[in-house]
Amino acid sequence: MKQAMACLAALVLATAQGCGGGGGNTPPRDAGRTVTADAAVAPDAGPAPPNLSVALDCGRGAVGTGAGPDRADSLQRAVIDTGAFPDAICNDGSPAAIYFRPFRGEANRNRWLINLRGGGACSGGQSCAARWCGCAGASVCPATPADTHTNFDRGNMVSAGAATQNGTGIFLRGDPARPNPIEDYNEVRVVYCSSDRWTGTRRAAPMTATHPVTGAPVSYSIHFLGARILEAVLSTLRHDGARGPTYTQGGANTPMPDLDEATEVILAGDSAGGGGVIFNLDRVAATLRARNAACAGGACPLVVRGLIDATVGPDSSRLTLSPTGRIAMNGATTYTAWAEATARVQQQNQGFRGDESCVAWHAANMPGTEHVCSDGDHVIRHHVTTPFFVRMALRDGLISSGYYEGGWVDPTLGPFDREATVFARVLHGELSAFPMMRATAEEGAMMTQAPGVFAPLCTNHDTINEDSEVYGVTITPNGGGAARRLFDVFEAWRAGTPNAAVLSNPAMNATVCPPAS
Repeated sequence: MKQAMACLAALVLATAQGCGGGGGNTPPRDAGRTVTADAAVAPDAGPAPPNLSVALDCGRGAVGTGAGPDRADSLQRAVIDTGAFPDAICNDGSPAAIYFRPFRGEANRNRWLINLRGGGACSGGQSCAARWCGCAGASVCPATPADTHTNFDRGNMVSAGAATQNGTGIFLRGDPARPNPIEDYNEVRVVYCSSDRWTGTRRAAPMTATHPVTGAPVSYSIHFLGARILEAVLSTLRHDGARGPTYTQGGANTPMPDLDEATEVILAGDSAGGGGVIFNLDRVAATLRARNAACAGGACPLVVRGLIDATVGPDSSRLTLSPTGRIAMNGATTYTAWAEATARVQQQNQGFRGDESCVAWHAANMPGTEHVCSDGDHVIRHHVTTPFFVRMALRDGLISSGYYEGGWVDPTLGPFDREATVFARVLHGELSAFPMMRATAEEGAMMTQAPGVFAPLCTNHDTINEDSEVYGVTITPNGGGAARRLFDVFEAWRAGTPNAAVLSNPAMNATVCPPAS
């Protein structure tokens, strides 16, 4: 479906940041930098139609709560108080939720790990209807357009879940064979149910679509409130407006400490959650410092860092688009056109709220280019000034598929390919330059520490919650020496020592990866 440039606002664009979240290397069909025929919606006008949970009778995916694993050290589920925070609701209106576990050992009382989970995204009527109905293909949803097929479902749009979750990956605790330097922190996983990469601020956005199964016209509303959910979670953990959660698993009765007394906070995110960290890290850091009990009147001992997984792709601003790729076929033939349409649709449909300093910098220095602030790959390269660490598989099967299907072309190496060969080479070169970012970023002068990088030549996506990925993946540096794991490099970066960026050379076999899942 080709459309004129003037019609680009009627397109929904799914970006590489946050399109994943399912784990494994089989790309969901809504992944990557592709364009679908979703429409941007007008500002609110009149009563909203029924929520998608009422209007669409084809919902697929688990919605029960279940008992969960009954272990004494499991993370425990808590629902956010919507009486105190009325915008802390999922796509379907159910209350947002977290999983949490208190610190172990008095030295860790004021240290925190907060993880924004991933799980795909949608931006408009047709793609969100397909997501709700779990439209994995024509056999499930014969009336939905092929470019809205997805491996996700309503399980990523509601807050329902088991009563507890086991701690895995960066949350693994108590395994001497797999040492985890942050295992004893206060730990929080924030359930992702807003489909907006943690950037939405819009309630009851009205949508129209073709019913994915019957083909009949359907109108519904959907909440995009990821930014508000994050605000509510932080306020709850700060005991501001609502009582903080109390951990009762295994017979305990342990209130979570006050986040306002924190000395260290790591905001982590995987896939769509990684996009959430990119767009929110500076804001979260500023909020926590402004409210921290030890930061009043001058020096602030609070340290805030980001850990970003499975969401960083090549810099598209230097790429071109093939006329036969999905993006060009849907009307955007340049990066600028793609970014402008992305910004327009996300703002109109979701009330997109990203990194404010990016918008301010472009308004002051390059007026008319503020649209690039909806592109997380631009934001992470130029406008995240809080220290952050990137974990990214150089052949990530989900993120790379978006560049291939979208038709992106590297001016030197040519079109991105299904095997992610070009993707790996381009991304290796760009991530290798991240340690020099203070000299290259548009806001580099504001950065206090260069980013750290761990980039294995592996294919699996969404890794920091998987034991095999965190503790089993190793990279042997080009010069030889001991193989390095994620936490080896992360700890070197936290300490400010050398070797804080370790990447696999795509031309060498120096990486141990778990089997593709």
